[in-house]
Amino acid sequence: MTMQGAAPSGFVSRAPRLGFVGGFDGVRGIGILMVLLNHAYSDLSPSFAGIIDVFFVMSAFLIVTLLMQEFRDQEGINMRKFYARRVVRLLPSAYLCILAWILFCLLFDRERLIFVLQDAAAAVTYVYNLVFPVGLAYVDPVAASHRSIDQFWSLAVEEQFYLVIAITVLVCLKRRWMTQLAVGLCILATWIGWQRWTGHTGPWNGGVPTNSSIPARGLSLLWLSRYDSLMWGVGLAVFNAKLPNPLPAAWHKWLPRVGLVGLIFGSVSMLMSSKFLFDLTGKFGVPYPYVPMAVPKGVLYNGHVWVQYGHTLTAVAFMPALLAMARCGEWWANRALSWKPLRFLGRMSYTVYVWHTFFYFVILEALGADAFLGQKWRAPVLAVIAIVASLPIYYGVEQRMLRVKLRFASEKEVLDLNTGKMMSVEAARSLGKGTFSAEAVEDPDEYSPDEYSPEAYSPGEDSPDLDGQPRGE
Repeated sequence: MTMQGAAPSGFVSRAPRLGFVGGFDGVRGIGILMVLLNHAYSDLSPSFAGIIDVFFVMSAFLIVTLLMQEFRDQEGINMRKFYARRVVRLLPSAYLCILAWILFCLLFDRERLIFVLQDAAAAVTYVYNLVFPVGLAYVDPVAASHRSIDQFWSLAVEEQFYLVIAITVLVCLKRRWMTQLAVGLCILATWIGWQRWTGHTGPWNGGVPTNSSIPARGLSLLWLSRYDSLMWGVGLAVFNAKLPNPLPAAWHKWLPRVGLVGLIFGSVSMLMSSKFLFDLTGKFGVPYPYVPMAVPKGVLYNGHVWVQYGHTLTAVAFMPALLAMARCGEWWANRALSWKPLRFLGRMSYTVYVWHTFFYFVILEALGADAFLGQKWRAPVLAVIAIVASLPIYYGVEQRMLRVKLRFASEKEVLDLNTGKMMSVEAARSLGKGTFSAEAVEDPDEYSPDEYSPEAYSPGEDSPDLDGQPRGE
């Protein structure tokens, strides 16, 4: 079903059509490395958790930008196709991972099976962050120790966001409420950040964490799910939509500079809870701005902790950088993050993120590698194994789903993410190779159907044997 409304009578985005942004893939690539390393060696930097805030900002920015673009170009938003793209993109790999956990436990670890089934029930219904919330270890360490796929909390948050954002944006576009939506969400995001700063982790019972019941537990830790980062992404998308196109010279000059400052602040923020760097610098007498991730257990501590401000700081700091990547493609930081290995890793980041805990468990627990893998080599070895082990799933599952996803493309042409060129949906579906976006497009005036027909297309060294889509968009 396409819910339509005359675009000229509603809010019309002034932003250029969203094309290839290599820096986004690069940020994802670095981000998944941070996740892999930190989950393998928790003392490395627990504040690497801030990269999920960056992912949330980026995801919301892209989704809302593309929805506004579709409304402007198609005079409506095709809800059926929007949700079909989400299902095809996200569910196959995630559900296959859950099935792998269940089968593995049936065969080799029956004692864990009941807990995996609990995880599975929360994951497939996308309420994982409400049933087994972030911060569970502080209110129920035993329950937290039984979790196998706790990374699914962030997938649940994104699916909840997708569930409401399309219809919300459509209504606000038709009624010209996009500015009000952005302002309202940014105010709400600020309030959630303030709640964390004042020590409130959720709206339940004054924000005091509790384990009195599953609903109370989820609500008392709700702010740690960082819905506010998604709200910041919506605000950024609307801000981008109101900027003139092309950008004035002053914006072209200063936006990358502000973005660089944001990259620095956000990156420093994600290193502040690194016990590893704190101990390392201490050996040489070098001061380090170490801040605990949370209040240390069994220790009298009256100072600030990272979760009070780190999520908000990281999300807000990266906003100008993401905007600069989208609007100033020639920015040197965007080009650096577009390095091909980083882009490739960024494109398979969803696969790796979903599956890495399964591979870690098999290696450390089932195969007993935890007994001989020392701290020095544990993180890089596990990270490399997880990436390599994810490749068959990336190619065999996610890449194959591209042809299905292309059936629900919002445009008649799709972007080849390797070459940055356009080709028709029919041409893309007829190819056996290539990486395409079913949503992101560039300026149609630069597109020539004949130039990028199937017969004329020949993947070069920039075009590995892929046919999929970057994480989550």
